Amino acid sequence: MATEPVTPPIPSQIHSTPAHPEIMSSQLDTLDPTTPLPPPILTTPRLRIRPMHPQDAPSMQRACAPSSITKYMSLAFAHPYTLQHASVWISTNLTQNLPNYVLTLHDTPTIVMGAIGLKPGADVQSHTAEIGYWVAEKYWGQGYVTEALRAFTDYVFCEKAEIWRRLWAGVFSGNEASMRALKRCGYAEEGVMKGHVEKHGEVRDLHMFGLTRSDWETMKQSQM
Repeated sequence: MATEPVTPPIPSQIHSTPAHPEIMSSQLDTLDPTTPLPPPILTTPRLRIRPMHPQDAPSMQRACAPSSITKYMSLAFAHPYTLQHASVWISTNLTQNLPNYVLTLHDTPTIVMGAIGLKPGADVQSHTAEIGYWVAEKYWGQGYVTEALRAFTDYVFCEKAEIWRRLWAGVFSGNEASMRALKRCGYAEEGVMKGHVEKHGEVRDLHMFGLTRSDWETMKQSQM
């Protein structure tokens, strides 16, 4: 299950042009894989959501390797997905301090099983951010995306409300699991952009979902 924009190595989340190979090599050399894992920004009953670490590259590569992970992602999410892709994506996030995070289980904190993050808006949309996520195949159908999405949405609207007051996601047609997760977490389907995406010759609609902070507050009050 996945949605843009968290798409290693250039995603959930910030689309950019890869750096020159010499620059990428220099960035990777400055990251120390022996440093302790960063503490999580939040936890859920089953998950830790934390910043990336250089040692995450092998497990991230393994999780992203199946073609099913990239099926509903943009072409920025590479396939085949190599260890170099993972290392560069981690380096990009750590050197640019991007708001993208990995998901791990409590009992396996060193193994990446997914990711979630934001692509901030700009100009008149600077109060918004696109939210994206993915989880490895072996964890599908167990509610992990809904658990992470609900907690991360709460985190953004509680801790980052001065920056972001609206979150949104674009989901390829056919990705029903991702749409269900968004709806469970209070995101409303706001419209469908017909024939908006084309990947490998296949044209799909793009379903737009959104949640404002005020609607999130109303939803939380109704749950009390």
